[in-house]
Amino acid sequence: MNNVFSVQELFAGKVLQIPDYQRGYSWELRQWGELLEDLEFLAPGKDHYTGSVVLHKQDEVVRDEGGLRHEVFHVVDGQQRLATLVILLDAIRSRLRELRPKLSKGICTSYIHFTDINGLCAFKLRLNSDCHEFFTHNVLGDKIGPQGPEIASHERLRDARRHVENYLDEKTQSLGKKFPDWLLDLHDKATQRLKLGQYLVSDSTEVGVIFEVMNNRGKPLSELEKVKNYLLYIASKLSVEENTLDDQINAAWAEMFRRLMAAGLTDTDEENQMLRAHWLMAYDPDRRNWDGSKSIKERFNLRTDHRAHKKLLADLSEYVQSLKDSLLVFCEVHSPGQTGAFSAYPEIRREELRHWAKKLPRTRVVAQFLPLLMALRLRYPKDADAYLELLKLCELYAFRVYRWEGCRTTAGQTKLIRLGYDLYRKNTTLPDISKMMRQMALSYSSDKSFRAGFEPSAENEHNFYYWSGIRYFLFEYEEHLAKGRDLKMRWEDLESSDPQKTIEHILPQKPNDKYWRERFDRDACGIFTHCIGNLTITFDNSVYQNNAYPDKCGDSKSDKPCYATSSLFQERKIAKDYDDWTQEAIRKRAKEIRNWALERWHIESADLPKEEIEMISPDETEAEE
Repeated sequence: MNNVFSVQELFAGKVLQIPDYQRGYSWELRQWGELLEDLEFLAPGKDHYTGSVVLHKQDEVVRDEGGLRHEVFHVVDGQQRLATLVILLDAIRSRLRELRPKLSKGICTSYIHFTDINGLCAFKLRLNSDCHEFFTHNVLGDKIGPQGPEIASHERLRDARRHVENYLDEKTQSLGKKFPDWLLDLHDKATQRLKLGQYLVSDSTEVGVIFEVMNNRGKPLSELEKVKNYLLYIASKLSVEENTLDDQINAAWAEMFRRLMAAGLTDTDEENQMLRAHWLMAYDPDRRNWDGSKSIKERFNLRTDHRAHKKLLADLSEYVQSLKDSLLVFCEVHSPGQTGAFSAYPEIRREELRHWAKKLPRTRVVAQFLPLLMALRLRYPKDADAYLELLKLCELYAFRVYRWEGCRTTAGQTKLIRLGYDLYRKNTTLPDISKMMRQMALSYSSDKSFRAGFEPSAENEHNFYYWSGIRYFLFEYEEHLAKGRDLKMRWEDLESSDPQKTIEHILPQKPNDKYWRERFDRDACGIFTHCIGNLTITFDNSVYQNNAYPDKCGDSKSDKPCYATSSLFQERKIAKDYDDWTQEAIRKRAKEIRNWALERWHIESADLPKEEIEMISPDETEAEE
């Protein structure tokens, strides 16, 4: 049955319910702007077709206080537009409350909420369980509740209301006395002249087909949203008595979205990364087989006989639980400083865990290790020592293989994922994993190669200044020199800054001063300028510029920024250890830093026979990827 209705006709006698298998609210600035523009430029006497809604009639009926029936319909498609229209109409209602109180009340009962036969508030549009309470208490109405947004959909709903309010404020200022008439016209446009196609479906099978089509068009859903929607749909079709899987799914996803938001992980790529890591760990370690939500649909489907639905229910319940538990680990890996991180461990161990957990994201290589870290936490949730050991192993591997050697991020990835899968399935142990990871790391980054990379020479082309790991390397060196004292430079500031502001060449890149020309000829500058012994983090690069070393170094009585009075340990150590800056000084400092690095990222190989290390060559491993 196809018809075209005004918004008023669409809402009449209905309660519109967004089913839980639908995504949350996803419209943003572009879509809000387009809807308001459609209304703004709608010519007098003209209608505007703004899309269609697909509705599925339910058995439920809600009676208002006068006894009139409001039939409940699931919104299979069209919820974004309907939610935005309700937000707009509620904002119009609020502005008309003093100007036209009866019209304001009529807008409320027609589109926002009415009083049911029991004297309770019944909403004309009910969002899914993730969003409805926030929508009704924090977006609609004149008395906004104190709760803040907990998931991305909450933020978008809040921002949609703010966008509409800003739009109406601008019109108030620009139109002056003409605003009330304009507002009435806007109301008429939105309720009478904005047209929607209505498509009613009566068969639940047809709903499923439409649901699948929806997931492949329009603004893309994240894989995590698709999985939730699919699982809720499956839960509604299982032939199992007292099936509460839908409650478990809703509770799990509500918690996951809250955790993601609290950790600042609201990008769909981050959600998809988590979903993928969990699947590789728990179900199939072959990353070539991963196909997003399609992999979950293929594994958990309704093609089984009804008699097997109880087994399918158990499998789905296990999947939801392990995914939720893995999400906790994912958030702690990416945002270890968040409140409540590592709360499962004794308080005395949490600070050390946070300290080491912060290092892995700083290497900018995390995805390869997620299945391993998830598996250990899920299998040994109370073993803080084991998790700390694995964190250190992952950081060591990430630095030596990906940052120092510059290997592709696929280097060893297949084996790392398999180790996570085997650990989750209890087919291996942490000691065996430790041995394998050290073996792999040494095959990519031998101690000989690691040591040689620090030597300043014409043959060594390691340009530390343009090296992708230089910030992390120098930050770790600063932490080493601090010996437990507070660092004055925050990692976040160093990471986000331009290297020209925070990484100082002691011998400058343009050594024009006589001091430098006497100590370094052109060939020496080519060798030593970007050598690790010549670099340090700083707050004062703009002050130092190309000055001679004595000016940069200064002394304890200097009244301008200098190494001697710096708040950074590296600069103070340079001032303390070196009266002059020569080729010999750079070589000496490079050797000191090298010795520290060799100890800091040392790979214990006592239990790794040489022939085992040589079994894995980088070429063979990368070809495997």
